Amino acid sequence: MLFSTPFFLFIFLPVFFALYWFLPKRRWMLLLGSLFFYGWGEPIFLLVVLASALLDWLLGRRIAQRRPGARGWVALGVVANLGLLVYAKYTVFAVLNINAIGAMQGWRAWPVPHIALPLGVSFIVFEKITYVVDLYRKVAPPARSFLDYLNYVFLFPKLLAGPIVKYHDIAPQLARPSPQFSEIKEGLLRFIFGLGKKVLIADSLAPVVDQVFSLPPGALNPGTAWLGLACFTLQIFFDFSGYSDMAIGMARMLGFRLMENFRDPYLAESVTDFWRRWHISLSTWIKEYVYIPLGGNRVSTARAYANLCLCFILTGLWHGAAWNFVIWGSLHGVALVCERAFWLRLSAALPRFVRVGVTFGGVAVAWVFFRCDTFGRALQFLRALVGGTAAEANEVFLRPDTILVLLVGALLVLKPIVGFSAQPIVDRKWQLPGLAWAFLLLVLCLGRISVNSFQPFLYFRF
Repeated sequence: MLFSTPFFLFIFLPVFFALYWFLPKRRWMLLLGSLFFYGWGEPIFLLVVLASALLDWLLGRRIAQRRPGARGWVALGVVANLGLLVYAKYTVFAVLNINAIGAMQGWRAWPVPHIALPLGVSFIVFEKITYVVDLYRKVAPPARSFLDYLNYVFLFPKLLAGPIVKYHDIAPQLARPSPQFSEIKEGLLRFIFGLGKKVLIADSLAPVVDQVFSLPPGALNPGTAWLGLACFTLQIFFDFSGYSDMAIGMARMLGFRLMENFRDPYLAESVTDFWRRWHISLSTWIKEYVYIPLGGNRVSTARAYANLCLCFILTGLWHGAAWNFVIWGSLHGVALVCERAFWLRLSAALPRFVRVGVTFGGVAVAWVFFRCDTFGRALQFLRALVGGTAAEANEVFLRPDTILVLLVGALLVLKPIVGFSAQPIVDRKWQLPGLAWAFLLLVLCLGRISVNSFQPFLYFRF
C-alpha cells in the first residue's frame, strides 16, 4: 500500500485517522493499522518481521540486565538482523557473481534462487539494529512492552522508506501518543506538500527519465543524455524528499515527531555538506554505527580515509545489490577523502556559487551509476554526456507541461526561499502555505492521480 494510491488516500487514511483520533487505546489502534498497512501486499513478510521483532524484544531484555554475556546477545541480534537483510537482498547478487567467476574456471553454475525482497527491509533492519546496540551502549532504555516495540518497528509512516528512527528518540512518544490540533493541521499541510512533490513533479519527470535511460547506447547524444540526467536529478530528489515530507506529516498527525531527512541538498558546498543534507537519517546511521566503531577520526589519517571509503561502499550496497551501486558509493567515498585531504582547503577561497556548482555537478554525474541498470550501461551514458557518440538528435517526447515542471523543480531546488520551498516547515523563516493553496495543491494532485498511471516511489526498492 503506497502513499500516492487512491486506496490509501481515500479509504485507508481517512478511516484509520478517524478511528485513531476518536477511539481509545490509540497504541493498539496504531499497531493494528500499521500491521494492516504492511501486510496489505506482503502478508508472508509480515510474519517474518514479527518473528524477527520478537527476537529483538527478548534479546533486548537480556541485554538490559547487563549480565555477563550481554555482548554475545548484542552480537546475536545484529547478526540475526543482518542475516535477514543479506539473505533477502544479496543472495542472488552473490550467486550471480560466484557463477560469473566459476564460468571462467569451468565450474558448474549454482542455481539462482528466486527471493522476493520484503518492502522496506533495509530501513527496518537498520532500525532494529539500533535498538539492541543502543541498549548495550546504555543510550536507550528497553521498550516498556512488546506493544511499544512493535509500534516502533511498524510505525507505518516511516515503515517503507524511512526516515530511519532510533528507538530512544521516539520512545517517550510511543508511550503516550497525543496529537494536538495544531500538529494535525501542520502535519496535514506537510503531507499535502510532499504529495505534490511526488505526484506533480517527480512523476511528471519520470516518463522522460525512463525514455532517455532506455535508449540504446548508440542512440544517445549529449543533449539527450544531459536532459535525461537533469530530469533524474530532480526526479529522485522530489520523489524521495516528497515521501519524507509525507511520512513526517502523517507521523505529526499521529502525535510523533520524526527527524528531518533533507535540507536543501543540492545547495551543498561540498560532498561532505551534501551528506549532511541528503538522506540525513542514513548518513547519521552510517556515522554512528559503522564509521565511529571503526575508529572514526581517532585513528591514523590513512585508516580514517579507508574507513570513509568502506562506509560509502556499504552505503552504495545498502541501496542495491549491484556493482553500479558499489561504484556510486565509492565515488562519494573518494570525493570525501579528496575533500579532507585538500579540496576543502583549496575551495575555501572560491565563491560560494562555484563551490555549490562543482558539488551539484559531481553529485549529478554520479547519479548516472545510480540510475543505470549495469556498470557498462553507466559508462556508455557517461560517454554520451561528453560527446563520445556519433548519434543524431533524438526525438524525446517532451510535453510543454513537462518543461514547465522541469523549470519549476529547478527553481524550487535552487531558490528555496520562494513559494513552496524544498524545506518548507521545519525552519521557522518559511511560512506554512495557506489552506487555500494547500487545497488547490491537493486538488491538482488528485486530478493527476486519477488520469495518470501509477509511479511507485523510487526508494521503495531499497
